Amino acid sequence: MTTTLASTEGSIAVLDMGSNSFHLVVARVEHGEIRTLQTFREGVRLGEGLNAHGLLSDAAQQRGLACLKQFGQRLEGLPRESVVAFATNAMRIASNSREFLRYAEDALGYPIQVISGVEEARLIYLGVAHSLPSDPKRRLVVDIGGGSTEFIIGDQFQAQLMESLAMGCVAFMDRFFPQGALSKENFQNAFNHASNELLRVSKRYRKKGWHSCYGSSGSVRAIAQACQQLCGQEVITRPALKHLRGKLLEYSNTSEIDLEWLSSARRDNFIAGLAILTAIFDVLKIDEMHFSSGALREGALYDLVGRSEHEDVCLRSVQSMQGRFNVDMAQAERVSTCARQLFAQVASDWALSTADWARLRWAAELHEVGLAISHVQFHKHGEYILNGADMPGFSHQEQHAFAFLVRGHRRRLRRQLLSDFADKDKPSLLRLCVLLRLSVLLNRGRGDSQPPEVVLQVQCTDTLALTLNGESFDDYPLTLAELLAEAGRLDSAGFKLSIKR
Repeated sequence: MTTTLASTEGSIAVLDMGSNSFHLVVARVEHGEIRTLQTFREGVRLGEGLNAHGLLSDAAQQRGLACLKQFGQRLEGLPRESVVAFATNAMRIASNSREFLRYAEDALGYPIQVISGVEEARLIYLGVAHSLPSDPKRRLVVDIGGGSTEFIIGDQFQAQLMESLAMGCVAFMDRFFPQGALSKENFQNAFNHASNELLRVSKRYRKKGWHSCYGSSGSVRAIAQACQQLCGQEVITRPALKHLRGKLLEYSNTSEIDLEWLSSARRDNFIAGLAILTAIFDVLKIDEMHFSSGALREGALYDLVGRSEHEDVCLRSVQSMQGRFNVDMAQAERVSTCARQLFAQVASDWALSTADWARLRWAAELHEVGLAISHVQFHKHGEYILNGADMPGFSHQEQHAFAFLVRGHRRRLRRQLLSDFADKDKPSLLRLCVLLRLSVLLNRGRGDSQPPEVVLQVQCTDTLALTLNGESFDDYPLTLAELLAEAGRLDSAGFKLSIKR
């Protein structure tokens, strides 16, 4: 989840658009420490609005927009770089999420990022780690959300193994407890489904091992509180889970539940979270679990102020992709260096930001990732890989942006590829794509000879003039021919490039 860097002192805010609830945390950075000022929660139930075709219902969207408008009023006046808003599983799987996001950003007044399950897991672990005493031994962290459950093994502040499974309390309620119906059969069906999902990861996690186990977020918090009030114990155990199950199944519907240790806000989804957690204990052979007050929102706060550490996360993701797909590192560095030089020459005239440079940089580093599949149309293979890969540190929108740049870095430049992006992002993405194309073209020699040093000038909105710095194109006839051909390709896309000889 890349962000523009927050100031070291001042107010910051994180908005978590979960599948069940939207949470807003406003905090202040004082002497390097984060102090929470206000927290807000609204039960939007966005995940309940997903129909059989994966579309968010109009009712769910209206609930979400109304909440975001209220939160936007509370955030009014905070700088954009001090606010991080992100959406999780419901927005990951909704087929109309991009359309909804445009309205959502207007209502909130700030950009909203859709983060992957792996990125969600990373932030959850960061939040949990900051809430616990320092311990060099491995921890297992489990977070049951409305639409997904995250599993992380790590030590200190470093996550080592991360996974997100599509099983959450809102989704399970809809599927296994329709209209709140409670029965032993319904509970067993939910337990069996969760157990089957867990078989995908159980072997790797048990092989890795852990010393202590922690749960986070609302469902685990509610179960931990129930264990304390009903069973008189500070930790969640197998016998306690069995006891809770028996108490709940004395009722035939969630609407009938009248237990002092179960709040009305958690009553409707409690049984689903209990079924999922019971399966987790059974499949992963967990004996006891502690509750952690830190979770996704706290992790996002620390990520927002932990600037150099966050940069390292993105860099590790890119380097992992380069290694996995055997990217020519020397060529990637040559293209990235050239892109930096061109970017610096036009950034002011085009009002390009540090976030724009980050997009161009990562695209330059990964522009040849598709060669691992085939040399033929490798730019298209690269686009597919980058759109579908799990890359901690990046949101879906960010991956989609540099996937577009990789797709557009060669051959014909098609403006239609920008149709899925917000109108405000299209101009900068097109310009970044032109810079990447020129950087690749100027380094076609792949280091066999030094590329010419060029001067790039913005003449008007989408018109560039390129000249050599103190040299003549007579010494670079092949480069001149390729630049003239490139000018023709850009012209067909409505972009002007003049070559001054």
